[in-house]
Amino acid sequence: MKYFLMFLATSGLLQSCGQITTTNTNQHPEDWGYQGETAPEHWAELSQSFFKCAEGHFQSPIDIESYVVDTDSGKSLKFYYHPSPVDLVNNGHTVQAVPEEENYVEVEGYPYRLQQIHFHEPAEHRVDGIIYPMEMHMVHSDSAGNITVVGIFIKEGPENTDLQALWESLPEHPAEHKHPNERCDIVHLLPEDGAVFHYTGSLTTPPCSEGVEWFVMEKPIRLSKSQIERFKKLYHGNNRPIQKRGDSLLSNT
Repeated sequence: MKYFLMFLATSGLLQSCGQITTTNTNQHPEDWGYQGETAPEHWAELSQSFFKCAEGHFQSPIDIESYVVDTDSGKSLKFYYHPSPVDLVNNGHTVQAVPEEENYVEVEGYPYRLQQIHFHEPAEHRVDGIIYPMEMHMVHSDSAGNITVVGIFIKEGPENTDLQALWESLPEHPAEHKHPNERCDIVHLLPEDGAVFHYTGSLTTPPCSEGVEWFVMEKPIRLSKSQIERFKKLYHGNNRPIQKRGDSLLSNT
């Protein structure tokens, strides 16, 4: 299994996320959504720049069918994550955490910087038809704007102590930010088992740009029922429906 965790953290750094201040901005959510006239089936009608949402051939999310996975062609994936302060923002579609220090992954030795982490309820991808309660996306890009996303399923279980302090700081209103001054140990958000499905697809939100390298981790992490319900009170059903899988190779890393 070609999966490694590289720790850049030094001793003494806090391994939690905690709220310290709250601010608001005057930004407005983009004019697309998940319900009614701005739902996913209408995204391509909302803007010419969203045409890939209807006409793309390698769209995401997909149902990952394990029986067609190529187990011999996976790419190596290395995580260079360390505890970092984060900016939490409610962007009108989800809640995302933006690291304020550099964290990145290497794909075949090539670096992609972690730009933000966000959540969907229920999960967007499936594995052999299984639908998980939530999914976390860790979005990375390189200097040329190429995008790599690590998808992590979330299932119900014991309370997730690594996410609990962050969860207590979830901004409730669109365009609201919360600024922790404690560091979030991002590497602890990953599942212990490193098996990963890889394929080339798209963004799961407008403009649905293609050429996105997806690494969907096979094993889920856990949130408690109350933690899942807390997110659902903010965003329920913020998932794009499953798309038809193109000819992109599905591999196991």
